[in-house]
Amino acid sequence: MASCFQAASLVASPSYPNSIAWSEENLVAVASGHLITILNPALPFGPRGLINIPSAEPFPIGVIEREDLLTGCLIPTILSRDTRPCVRSISWSHPGLAPNSGCLLAVCTREGRVKLYRQPFCEFCAEWVEVMDISDMLCKYLQGINFGEFDIPSTKSSHEQVVKNFKDVECGNDLERSVLSRGPEDRTMNNGKIIDEIEVLGDQLLLCGESKTANGGSISQNGKSVTAFTDLVTFPCSMFKKGSLVQVRKENGSQFVWVSGKIKSMNGAKALVYFQEVTPNGNKEEWVELNFDSDKMEDSSLLDGIIVGQINLFPKIRPFIDVGNFPEQILLAECHGLEDILHVEQAVEAWINNRWVEGLLLDFKGHSLQVKLIGDSDATILDATTVRLAPFWNGVLKSWQVTVVKILSEDMELPEVTRISIENLRKNNLHQTLRACGPKKKSTNVMRQSRTFPLITAGQYASRTAMLSSLVVAWSPVLHASSEIGVHPPQGSSSEFVMLAVGGKSGKVSFWRIHEPQCYSVEHGRFSLDVVLVGLLQAHTSWMTAISWGKFANDASNSRVLLVTGSSDGRVKIWLGDTDQLFKSSEVNHASFSLLKELPVTSAPVSTLSLTLPVHSLYKLQIAIGRGSGSLEVWIFDIFSCKFEHVGSYDAHGQVVTGLAWAFDGRCLYSCSQENSLRSWILQGSSLKEVPFPSNPLGARSSVDLPHVSDSCFGLTISPGNLVVAVVRGFDADLLDPMYQARVQKAAVEFFWIGGQQLEVLSDTYPEFGNETSASLSNSESACWESNILWSLKQYDQVEKPLVLWDVIAALSAFKQASPNCVDSVMIKWLSSWLDGFPEGFSAENILFQASRSLFNIPSRQLHLLNIICRRVILSEFRADVLNSKQHKLEKIDGIEIEESSPWIKLLVNSEKELRERIVSFSFAAVLGHRACSAANISIARYWLPAGVEQMEQWVLINQEWVQNQLKFLRSEIGKLHGRLQQICDYVTEEKCSLCSASVPFESPEVAFCKGAECTREAGQNLKLDRCAISMQVFNTIISWFCVCCQRRATKLAPWTLFTMSKTSIDLKSLTESNAFEVSLKPFCPFCGILLQKLQPAFLLSASPV
Repeated sequence: MASCFQAASLVASPSYPNSIAWSEENLVAVASGHLITILNPALPFGPRGLINIPSAEPFPIGVIEREDLLTGCLIPTILSRDTRPCVRSISWSHPGLAPNSGCLLAVCTREGRVKLYRQPFCEFCAEWVEVMDISDMLCKYLQGINFGEFDIPSTKSSHEQVVKNFKDVECGNDLERSVLSRGPEDRTMNNGKIIDEIEVLGDQLLLCGESKTANGGSISQNGKSVTAFTDLVTFPCSMFKKGSLVQVRKENGSQFVWVSGKIKSMNGAKALVYFQEVTPNGNKEEWVELNFDSDKMEDSSLLDGIIVGQINLFPKIRPFIDVGNFPEQILLAECHGLEDILHVEQAVEAWINNRWVEGLLLDFKGHSLQVKLIGDSDATILDATTVRLAPFWNGVLKSWQVTVVKILSEDMELPEVTRISIENLRKNNLHQTLRACGPKKKSTNVMRQSRTFPLITAGQYASRTAMLSSLVVAWSPVLHASSEIGVHPPQGSSSEFVMLAVGGKSGKVSFWRIHEPQCYSVEHGRFSLDVVLVGLLQAHTSWMTAISWGKFANDASNSRVLLVTGSSDGRVKIWLGDTDQLFKSSEVNHASFSLLKELPVTSAPVSTLSLTLPVHSLYKLQIAIGRGSGSLEVWIFDIFSCKFEHVGSYDAHGQVVTGLAWAFDGRCLYSCSQENSLRSWILQGSSLKEVPFPSNPLGARSSVDLPHVSDSCFGLTISPGNLVVAVVRGFDADLLDPMYQARVQKAAVEFFWIGGQQLEVLSDTYPEFGNETSASLSNSESACWESNILWSLKQYDQVEKPLVLWDVIAALSAFKQASPNCVDSVMIKWLSSWLDGFPEGFSAENILFQASRSLFNIPSRQLHLLNIICRRVILSEFRADVLNSKQHKLEKIDGIEIEESSPWIKLLVNSEKELRERIVSFSFAAVLGHRACSAANISIARYWLPAGVEQMEQWVLINQEWVQNQLKFLRSEIGKLHGRLQQICDYVTEEKCSLCSASVPFESPEVAFCKGAECTREAGQNLKLDRCAISMQVFNTIISWFCVCCQRRATKLAPWTLFTMSKTSIDLKSLTESNAFEVSLKPFCPFCGILLQKLQPAFLLSASPV
């Protein structure tokens, strides 16, 4: 087994597979017990981030009776005694979701909670900041739809059954962690979400002997108190489909009635409803609008009664609602709490002639209710059981809701009686005085304690717990909706979005859409994250254990997503998702995913999944499946033909497979197991072959003082450049020194080089310029390293892939110390691949010279790669500020002089000048494009306008001997707008020092010097000021964006289009027509292309892309 080149200790040991994840901004997260440790692999012994998982409160789903505790479905809950918090699953998002454009970390705990965390870039602490609790949002949604349980007991059920359901409600306290005391804010409406609970409205009214009821009746209650309470039942309109039973609102003369029908067919936003009887309009079929997003629609719960004529305030169609009738007990006894539920002129519905008729409640009349039907001049006396509170429309949930009134009776022995009359209802009296005495006051206390929770069955408790118990999380790649769908992203968000998939014990996967923010900041971490639940998919019938995403382009305008899910019963399914549907969906809709294929069932549970879509074969999906038995399966799926090829099943490990990862574009697979084994595999054609794990010829980068007593492996992950694999191992506690090691070294993260992996890459991919190898490497190992590094650099040609080159830079730096000529050889081969038709046999000097002359035709992404490697590898002995000043003729900053002889320095200088010219050209084009759009009355609401136009003009004037003619022409066109530039953009003609207000002339785009006497030192040195790397304006703020590679600062950000330019030449007309200036700003360095950061103190964690 190869030795690791660096390692870091952990204070807690992992507990679940896949306990390690590597982000695309080069941070490694490790889940170990109740802690998540975040490491910078460039500084494994340096500062760390930390997430301490607190104990979670149970979900407020209800209470059960004592005799149900030993029901079979509750046995796992009863036997679960380990309530300590523990992390079960982690997943990094794509960069761009955090307020500083960093990654978010999704964390799933053993309690079933899912939360999102971000880096504390502005809090100056090690503890990461919680952004959102996904589980709370899921719980509120499920409560709003009553957990999908639509078999609500009718209010006409027997009074004795109601009493039985609540008589021993205190028994629910015996179920561990099943009862949660919530604050008053949780018992109210929350953004339209319905709290699924029982509200006991007021204290109990206690009756004794025979008494006169408020409605004139007489009944002996034998010491029973009667209390009214309500349930709120939700009927989502997302349930509509062909065959659904519905009710349609009609005008019947002056009345408004709801007629029952059935959806016969659907066509877009309309439904053809078939009625069993002829409607008031004389029709048996009618097309009804299903547009529930209309701006005219309001929450009908906010209306004071029903207003005749305003029939468009809520939809004309609703699901078939057959609950809510008043119970007959509502009129048989004095009922406390009723005055809080009913009031005069309250909207009700009455069941008359097989349809619901809208009306208003007026009074009690004996054993009946007095109701005034809308449109009638006189009131009507109706049986209470034929009346209900009118359902109302909830525009936020896009659902109809009905308040169900119920009655609770409890045995009491109290002598005093208080009556309720209709006057109390009219006054909506909430302050009625009730007196209670007697030996059984405990029952009243029990009722008060349980008022927040409904009494549910054991099956309901198990089902609801499974729905809310999350097991695994996984982020999707960045998705883009096609421009033809005509749906705009939420305010303040971009059109790019990602999906978070959360799998649970119920076998369902919930999908959460999260948009990238339109603007980023390093000044504060307060931001609004737009998270929307867009899907609930019943993927399996058992526990979800693994989820993995993939993306492929179906055509040029639309991309599709693939989802692979695994469960504890051994099933693996492949799903196809529609990106456009996911983007425009505003409500829970499982139709966005369709089942492509289910793999043959194997009894062993799925422990981990890994899939990849190789670039060399975009329409073939490679799936690796690890199982609890230690076996490993590999499948190849042709997306277009939907054909599967079973590569093979292998007894790879002796225990649970805890980690799988594809590398090198799907040609190599790495696996690890709980038995502490780590293996590498090569996919050759249709067969998978095990090969030796790559050796470590580069040696250790730092001293590793860790015990060699690991006994288990809990996951592995691959670096962004595919040259390093990180593995997390647990230690055998019995073999650790109890005085020191057993306390602080319970596990470790180990980093292994895999750049020397044999992949059988063709040797003629790049032209040969020499075969010098390092003394510690064989010829074959050197060839493998060279090919893999070149492949790693090649993959960054895709502009969507973030530039994170830490592993490439670390490998090249190690080779530079061992054999500098090897590094030069690799770089010359890489540069030669830029030059089309370049003849073989040229010397390295000629290639550098030709590359320097061809920079104007090189894409910006490759120029960024060149600058990073030059600064961090080839010219690493020079300070960043020295290299920055070189291109602006400031050769003697801080007493260091650079010789002109180095061709690499010349290449770097010319490359950065080329990028600077693109910034200026693009900025000038944006100003001119703005003028053209304004003249043509084209909307410019999201138009990007540059800052520092005056400084850019001066820069062109200083460097006019070498800038291209096109830039000179653009400058002349800008000069014609001088009278109007201040109205178009941030145009500052004269810059001043913030300390002395003296003039600051423009001499360099990097720095400025104040000429004021107050800022001049005794030695004649002027105060040095920084300029923004993008706008070239002097900035005085301390807080700014910082590039860790070139160490430039910026206060302004550039649009993404600037980083995707293929050449310097700009076509102003095409840029304007393609809306190239209407894009969100990205915090990337314009010279290095890496993510800008806030400069952190040395004692705090920060990412190191290079």
